Amino acid sequence: MKPIILQGHTRPIRDIKFNKDGDFLFTGSNDRNVTLWASETGERIGTYYHSAAVNNMAVTLDSRILITGDNTGGCYFWDINTGKVLKKIEMDATFSIRSVDLSYGDQNIMFSYGGRTRDAKSFVDIYKLSDILSASTTNTIVKNVAPIKSITSSVSKFVTCKWINLNNNIICSREDGAIQMIDYESGLTIKENKIHSSIIMDMDISKREEIILTASKDGKSCVIDPDTFEVIHTLHPQDPTRNINTCKISPLFSLGDDGEEKYHAILAGGQESREVTTTHSKKGGFELLFYNIMYGEEIGSIQGHFGPVNTMAFGPSGKIIASGAEDATIRVHKLEDDYFNLP
Repeated sequence: MKPIILQGHTRPIRDIKFNKDGDFLFTGSNDRNVTLWASETGERIGTYYHSAAVNNMAVTLDSRILITGDNTGGCYFWDINTGKVLKKIEMDATFSIRSVDLSYGDQNIMFSYGGRTRDAKSFVDIYKLSDILSASTTNTIVKNVAPIKSITSSVSKFVTCKWINLNNNIICSREDGAIQMIDYESGLTIKENKIHSSIIMDMDISKREEIILTASKDGKSCVIDPDTFEVIHTLHPQDPTRNINTCKISPLFSLGDDGEEKYHAILAGGQESREVTTTHSKKGGFELLFYNIMYGEEIGSIQGHFGPVNTMAFGPSGKIIASGAEDATIRVHKLEDDYFNLP
């Protein structure tokens, strides 16, 4: 399983996204750049230049618009073909954008924000995408377009927020280790559960919304029933123990191409960045760990990064994986036939 190694960034990778067809791969970095790659060949197609570190991204279903969020509250809307900024929303620079998620059908776009000081507030802003793209601007900066919904956390800062239940609800992970379901219309909390002892770094929802998967700095990943918020399995990689920074559920989770169920997901992370120079990569916990998450069993791993893994993405076919790390590299793995024979 020899990877394609993409080297186009100079600082840690923060987010990776495939487009719907899987032929484009977008990578965002602390170096303030988003790079577009051909996922099959690793060819570098273009670069989108931010004014601050890029934290997260979303791509419209038609692969025409790239939406990015940065560390100083800037939301950029890019024309993917031309590489030009179409629109930009500016927030107070003391806030960072922590997640970006398009609603089912791409009608609305949701940004979660967190202030960079301990006591700063955290909130979710939701905009109608068409309102942003048609808004009047000054130097591409959108004026006089307010969010159609804004929800402030009264407990702990939001980290990752995602749409669920046909856009009727929002699920947010929080710094206090809890997950929270919010009713979109009322903005009220429907249910919540504290499932981790530390910040939830990442969260994923299976394609048909059967399960939620979390990744936490407490070294654990939880498989959660979205209806009850009960923990089905707790995954706790050891030898070594490590922060779990990112988790992704295979798009083949429900049914693979041959009709066989594939309950696969990947976890990744590693030891703290400040300790990387004193630890061999094999002991740093930097590998990608494959799990059958319905049984809670590890089924394989891939090594290669020389620093903590910050982000991963499955291609839409479930046959390709991309990972990005503190070492500023992206590794693209095309999964071989042996993988699909795993339980």
